[in-house]
Amino acid sequence: MAWNIGNKAIGATEGKVISVGAPIAYNAGLVGKPYTDGWDIERAYREGLAKVTWVYRAIDVIASNQARLPMTFLQNNSPFGEIVPKEDHNKEIATLLNQQSNMGESAFAFRYRVSAQLLMSTRGVFIEIIRGRGGMPTALHILPPQSTAPIPDQKKFVAAFEVELPNGKKQRLNPKNVMWIRRPHPLDPYLSMTPMESAGVAIETETLAKLYNRNFLLNDGRPGGLLVLRGQIDDDDKQELQARFRGNLARSGGIGVISSDDGADFVDTAASPRDAAYGELRSLTKEEILASFGVPESVIGNASGRTFSNAAEEGRVFWSETMAPHLELLSRGFDVLDDNYYVTFDTSTVPVLVLSKQERERSLLTEVQQGLITPNEYRESTGREKVDAYLSDSMLANPNLAPIGNTEEAMPKEEAMPEAPGMPGAMGGGEPVPPGAAAPGGEPPLPPGAPPIPPPEAGVAPELPPGEFPMIPKDLQDALDEFDVKHFSLNGEWESKAFQDIDRWEAIFKRSLERYFERQERVVTEKVSGAKAKRLLSSDELTVESIFDQEVWNKQLRDDLVPLVEGAMIEAAGTALSASDEQLDTKDDDVQKYIESQMVRAEHVNETTKKELAGAILLATLLLGDDGDDASLAAKVAILGTAVAAVFAALLTKRLVNIAEVESTGAYNAGMYHGGTRAGVQTKTWITRKDSKVRAAHAALEGKTVGIKEGFKAGNVVLRFPGDPLAPPEMVINCRCLLKFGKS
Repeated sequence: MAWNIGNKAIGATEGKVISVGAPIAYNAGLVGKPYTDGWDIERAYREGLAKVTWVYRAIDVIASNQARLPMTFLQNNSPFGEIVPKEDHNKEIATLLNQQSNMGESAFAFRYRVSAQLLMSTRGVFIEIIRGRGGMPTALHILPPQSTAPIPDQKKFVAAFEVELPNGKKQRLNPKNVMWIRRPHPLDPYLSMTPMESAGVAIETETLAKLYNRNFLLNDGRPGGLLVLRGQIDDDDKQELQARFRGNLARSGGIGVISSDDGADFVDTAASPRDAAYGELRSLTKEEILASFGVPESVIGNASGRTFSNAAEEGRVFWSETMAPHLELLSRGFDVLDDNYYVTFDTSTVPVLVLSKQERERSLLTEVQQGLITPNEYRESTGREKVDAYLSDSMLANPNLAPIGNTEEAMPKEEAMPEAPGMPGAMGGGEPVPPGAAAPGGEPPLPPGAPPIPPPEAGVAPELPPGEFPMIPKDLQDALDEFDVKHFSLNGEWESKAFQDIDRWEAIFKRSLERYFERQERVVTEKVSGAKAKRLLSSDELTVESIFDQEVWNKQLRDDLVPLVEGAMIEAAGTALSASDEQLDTKDDDVQKYIESQMVRAEHVNETTKKELAGAILLATLLLGDDGDDASLAAKVAILGTAVAAVFAALLTKRLVNIAEVESTGAYNAGMYHGGTRAGVQTKTWITRKDSKVRAAHAALEGKTVGIKEGFKAGNVVLRFPGDPLAPPEMVINCRCLLKFGKS
């Protein structure tokens, strides 16, 4: 860079070349002196800040608003990082920026002076960093810009900063210990632009106009002019007349005395305030000065002649167009103090910005209600944490906020448009599904020999005391007690019979889970429509825990599923134990450990349901009316009921099928595994259904035989058997595979 080959130091060496880009190169007579121009900081203070009201108020408003804002820190040293908690702040730096910058100045006074100098100094602001023994900053001092100059360097940009002390001596400071904050100059990076330069003529005009009017008034309103005496007059008389008409302070209204042939006359040579358009002139200079600083007149205290809307808009423009760039310049300068965090200003309490934020949030909320964005996109855009719920990632359509698409995963048709009972296409109740016929919801027909699935019980469910739920139905429990343990031989027809058993157990699991989820839906719906939930919803205090007790529902799930898991394991184990009358002992420690692991996995369904219900509550609390205010309680209750119904509609369709398939397959293969281990078999083989639905990872395991104590390796995952609850979900969901044993 051309400007880096010059020397801007105070007392620069004679032999150095001064480039065009160096500030002192504008005038060869300034070589060896700090750079000054027509509006250096001393003149800016003397003729601007100290004399012109509008300059003082503009600088004071910007500096005061900046100094009163707290400075904060962002994580990852990024402007997009999270706010660092106060307890994790660098306490030394936070103290310097927010409390005490040095022994003689509070942080407010220090930062006020920084802003004022940045607005007046054509060299910017020089801040010396005083460091302690460990290199940590302990104090910040502002250097006098009129006595400080950078020494350019081709590689480092600045080799040092040279300061001229009051005693005439010069001292050089390491650039690492000096913060140099300046507004970028379009021609020279060593200069700083100030509004004083662009408003210079207006400031001078304002000063002269005020002085003229002041002096005119001091002269009792007499104008200046010439007194012409016709005839000869001696010098003494002329001096006496001139003394009487010489005017007042600064010769304002002074009158000259001359002689002529005879008589006397008066010639008015002065301009009156009216002739000088004094009022209009001062109005124009005021507007020009305030425009140069970017400060509307309403911000400095005069909102007359403006509507509330115009005054509010001027405040918004001031903070977005004037204060935001000013704060950014300062925060980037202070950022060198902390290597770990991003230093910035906390503007969250500025009233104008709070109103703008609320307006933007209302606009985003309208997009949520129109189905353009998801609730989680709204929360992320407004600085809130995302909710881990399916509905929160779904775009919701009016008027019932029904999900129409999901931004995080593919949305099945049955979840997007669930059919309610009684609607066209829904299967009527009251008749059991016979073997070989299609089951409700489009499932494949039941295999021959499988017990029919009992229909849902008709009628109204009995009322239960608070906190109590119905146990597993007696007819289903009786059916479980009558299970016969089958003993298939390991021949060719074994696979088809085993797959038939798994399909039968899947249907049994599905019916049990369906009744369980229907109980959940009934209880949650009753709580949502209750007086307590309405009262909490009206004050935005409704939580998911008040309508869904996950611990209670987990206990009920175990009570319903454990007998089914044990029954499936006993029947499957009978295949391996066919040579004896021995039966699998479900009280065995290893079997109990497996059942516990499967129950832990099954309980995830309630965790997911809880998150979905939390998303439903969120939708209700976000609801606004047509006027942009909070919606009525009745509307919120209606939306909450609709969202809860959508949660259980999805739970009773696709999720029900997946859960029943996973849990039945896992239980049956676990019974095969534990039965084979107890029977002393030596190998196990992975068997798939050999159709297009088999996932690639499992198709690669088809026919693979390993030792009974070994695992099947699918990629980086090791499975003991199909449906292993210790495997990740992507390896067990929709799995329909089977184990087969061998003696060698």
